[in-house]
Amino acid sequence: MSKSVNLISGPIDSSLRKFALPLALSFLIQNLYTWVDMYYVSRLSPTAIAALKVCEQLIFFLFSIASGFAIGSGVVVARRIGEGEKSKANHTATQSLLLMLFISVILATVFYFFSPLILTLMNIKGEVLILSIQYLSMIVFGIPANFLIFHINAIVRASGNSVFPMTILITANVLNAIIAPFLIFGLGPFPRMEIYGAGLAAAIAQNLGFLIALIFILKKFAPIELELKSLKIDSIIFKKIFKIGVPATLQLIAVSVNRIILTSIANMFGVTVLTTYMFGLGVDLFVFMSIFAVGAAIEIITGQNLGANKIDRIFKYHLSSIKQLSVLLVLLIILVFLAGEYFTSIFISDPVLIKEIVIYLRIAVFSYIPFAVGIVSLRVISGSGDYNRSLRIVLFIFFGVQLPVCYLLSNYTSLSYQGIWYGILVSQLVFAFVSLRILYKKKWITTKV
Repeated sequence: MSKSVNLISGPIDSSLRKFALPLALSFLIQNLYTWVDMYYVSRLSPTAIAALKVCEQLIFFLFSIASGFAIGSGVVVARRIGEGEKSKANHTATQSLLLMLFISVILATVFYFFSPLILTLMNIKGEVLILSIQYLSMIVFGIPANFLIFHINAIVRASGNSVFPMTILITANVLNAIIAPFLIFGLGPFPRMEIYGAGLAAAIAQNLGFLIALIFILKKFAPIELELKSLKIDSIIFKKIFKIGVPATLQLIAVSVNRIILTSIANMFGVTVLTTYMFGLGVDLFVFMSIFAVGAAIEIITGQNLGANKIDRIFKYHLSSIKQLSVLLVLLIILVFLAGEYFTSIFISDPVLIKEIVIYLRIAVFSYIPFAVGIVSLRVISGSGDYNRSLRIVLFIFFGVQLPVCYLLSNYTSLSYQGIWYGILVSQLVFAFVSLRILYKKKWITTKV
């Protein structure tokens, strides 16, 4: 299923585009899953939209715990690929998949029993709380499959093949888009399950997607092979994955906790502000798909080129990513600034809420390019395996800068709740500066994986 891109000796600009484009489409498709569900759920009630967006934050938190190990596995696999050790890369992939299976089942089980308590601690109340619990009670059955899909895609991507992950995500999301309306609205012989149906449809699609991905791997349609003849646990590989996976997981948890706290701060000002933040964040994430894709590409590129001892190419890729992302983001900034109101009106009819979302978006767009610079710089550092250093950056930005600034501006200035939006902008500017500064200190280059 498509050949891997030569990231070690191919031309810089075109290799980056060829590798990152399928990743961007993958992340875009994954984000479209959210918008498709929101479109269907928006036909139920505005409260259902708020519940769905709250659940997304909680699921992202859970996903963060497991996905760090997938990212860690990808970094190790990329380094082995760069060193020309294909058999060791296959061995790492097999061991990491066993680890993810174990972790995902445990997390899903714990999540099933404790999600109502977590929602209550998030200060979610009333009908939003009831609908959130209903949605989570169904989607939890797809969580292990979702984690395993992400893990398979991460290790295949580490080999330089980004088309395989895109294909799997397209399949899973198309299945969800087809199944969801039947279960939500009770079309044909199916009962009307409303938000229960949205969660169940996602769970079914995720399980089918995992089965398809596994079949493709076993049929050797991907450049990574699983060692099914000897499935003994390799403690050495586990230690390597944990060494990178734990700080990677903590980094993703930090992002998730940050979002949860920001959600709580927004919720202090009422449902309108909460929905504004949830919807606006959804638009931001839609734009950020290209940034995340290039960041993921840079992480793999760094691992492979470090393995091949081609340090100069890493910095050339870094510069190329910033230039190419800046061109794209300028176009997206103009689009969001000018067409944000029209896009919002597709999902929301309340004129007051539309106005508030437009204000949010017209502030948020100025953070897009600084965020891109910060992400690609951070991903070079983490791609070397130095996730401890990148974790410290994330903790400083989110908990030392963003949360305090957002809280102070929104509670102790005349900006009121809009202080949250300006606080996010300030933190992204600091993020770009700090990440670049640490990147060019070059201490991450000596990291052993």
